[in-house]
Amino acid sequence: MDEEDQFRALVGFLERFGSDVSGRSAESLDAELEAKIRGLAAGTLDDNEREQTLLAVSGNRAGLELLASCLRS
Repeated sequence: MDEEDQFRALVGFLERFGSDVSGRSAESLDAELEAKIRGLAAGTLDDNEREQTLLAVSGNRAGLELLASCLRS
């Protein structure tokens, strides 16, 4: 699965189950994580940064919502 397919799978998941995604949703996004999420959506992160950002976002509702929003636009 290439990077584009991974993003499509993530967006599809969020569209189907976004309201059920929970975890560290109460956490706000710091500026660094927000920048990494925007970089992830833009495809500008290297492999290591992409993996770290995906791990950080995976349980963070606000992060997932930002990522989905960036990918949709």
